[in-house]
Amino acid sequence: MQFVFNPGVFALGIAVGGLGLVLLLSLIISYAYDERTLLGLSGYVLLMVAATLLGQRWVAGDELIKNLLLIVGPALITALVAYLLSVRSPGLGVKAALFAVVLATMGLLLLYAVAVSADVTRIAALAWAVLLLAFAIYLVARSWDTTGPWKWWLLAGHVTGLITSASLLTGFADVQSTYWPVVLMILVQVPPIYLSLVWRSRLLNESRLRSLSANVTDPLTGLATTMVLVERLMRVTSRTAQQTNSRNALFVIEVQNWQALLNEMGTEFNEKLLLEAAMRLRRAIGDNDLAARISGGRFAVVAQGLRSEEEVNALATRLVVSGLRIDSPLLERVEFRFRVLVSQLKIDKPMALRETHDWLDRLTGQFLHWPRTHRSRSILAVGENDINGRGSPIAEAAS
Repeated sequence: MQFVFNPGVFALGIAVGGLGLVLLLSLIISYAYDERTLLGLSGYVLLMVAATLLGQRWVAGDELIKNLLLIVGPALITALVAYLLSVRSPGLGVKAALFAVVLATMGLLLLYAVAVSADVTRIAALAWAVLLLAFAIYLVARSWDTTGPWKWWLLAGHVTGLITSASLLTGFADVQSTYWPVVLMILVQVPPIYLSLVWRSRLLNESRLRSLSANVTDPLTGLATTMVLVERLMRVTSRTAQQTNSRNALFVIEVQNWQALLNEMGTEFNEKLLLEAAMRLRRAIGDNDLAARISGGRFAVVAQGLRSEEEVNALATRLVVSGLRIDSPLLERVEFRFRVLVSQLKIDKPMALRETHDWLDRLTGQFLHWPRTHRSRSILAVGENDINGRGSPIAEAAS
């Protein structure tokens, strides 16, 4: 059974108008809100349309160009989904699955390029589509508690585009004009993804505006204040007993070379250093993680929904590595040496306001008692006994 689609000039005009509107709005919103994902989406639309037009000019290979674009399109969207749903910590599982997707995509492109039999390419295309679909579902399940509801529009756009591409590649559906398969794929793929990216951007901006209006944001760095941090810790610790499948962790970060940077650059760079350190920390965490400024060159991050010890260690390492980046437009070639104290928030009972403040003070005081045997390390895991002064710190292996 085969479906045949015969579009007319009116349908083509509707498609071009719709895609043009999405492209224009993506460019406007990406510029207004500095949203790079929307800029990437507009670039993707331009790339696919330009390649389709070039394929029409290249008469001898327009069928090959069509098939290659039907493969490349969903593969690029898969990379976008992987990026958005695993910002905080990709993990070995995501990296291995992404590597498998890349290999499968390259193999399928090669099969179409060498023009093997139609039956082989159809089976390979179906297996490739199943792999991409399984990877997307795995990413959504993995980020269930760490991303907002915008992920459903993202998944819808990715799945509909993938189904359209697979149907055309396997011969289940057919289109007479050679340019329509790619246009049809983009038409069902891009609008839902655009909505998800706009929704994500709106949520992030609304969160920032609410914080500012409530006077709970540090005016210099844009991070939460200590008051917000303490309130979040109180809420998290009050729910610790009910959470069995996930972990909550507090990461306290100190810029170890803060005074050295001030001596080198001058005290007039104090505010820029604070802002740059905050920006690097914010880029290393997820949407639902709370980043706060404590005082001076000390910051904190509260992360919820961590599923294993490995994820806790991975996020701590990511925070340390974020300070080593030197590609910032604000302060180029400035390297922050972050030291991170990690507490997994396994508190026996909820804490009151004063207790939480005292507990946080004791935790930050652990920077003064960093083990001499681990001076070259940047991550220190601290248990409840250590914070209360009934034990010695436990150093995690990290550089």
